[in-house]
Amino acid sequence: MTLNICVPVLKRYDLLKRMLESLRGSTLPVSCVYIIDNGGDGKALGDAVSTTPVRYRIHVPPDGPYGVAESWNWFLINVDEERVIVNDDILFAKNSLEKLTASNADLIWAKDCGFSCFVLRDACVEKIGFFDEAISPGYGYYEDEDYLQRLDGRGTRPRSADADEVECGVQHLRSQTLAVASPKELADHHRRFKIAQRNYARKWGLEREFEVHA
Repeated sequence: MTLNICVPVLKRYDLLKRMLESLRGSTLPVSCVYIIDNGGDGKALGDAVSTTPVRYRIHVPPDGPYGVAESWNWFLINVDEERVIVNDDILFAKNSLEKLTASNADLIWAKDCGFSCFVLRDACVEKIGFFDEAISPGYGYYEDEDYLQRLDGRGTRPRSADADEVECGVQHLRSQTLAVASPKELADHHRRFKIAQRNYARKWGLEREFEVHA
């Protein structure tokens, strides 16, 4: 099996370094780690990969940072199966990848991690499509909720692709980027979150639930 890890990074190169180190001794060898450098800090990135135990490739977006959906779609288009897409704030146990990829489902999440650590196979793209980059253009909110709407209507109808959640020992160090954000960055986060929420609500006719007005 060819196993690839896919990770976009913005600011937390320190977390990226920890994630890469957690791959050391994996019971399922990693063929390559594909890194999208959305932060543009070559020095910090160089330090993050300096001791990585696996082969890696770096992609620097030519026209500025990708949003989350655009990053994920780049992986789906450019990285062959088997691919595990993760945030930089993920830590793997030795057997995490082996357990995660043992499932035959089209879409597999590490337990309690959601779209912070998931396997997405070509069969899922064929059935559901790519992530919607218009939901949260240039940043990253609600593209996961939109994908779940297409998967099963958020639990309201039968699934249009096979999905699974696997207990595999993955740790998610939640909200680490916001923990070091400045007041201005936090304000911008909330502004963009509301824009994405409005786009999502309007796409799925959920304006009343989110109190979104025209």
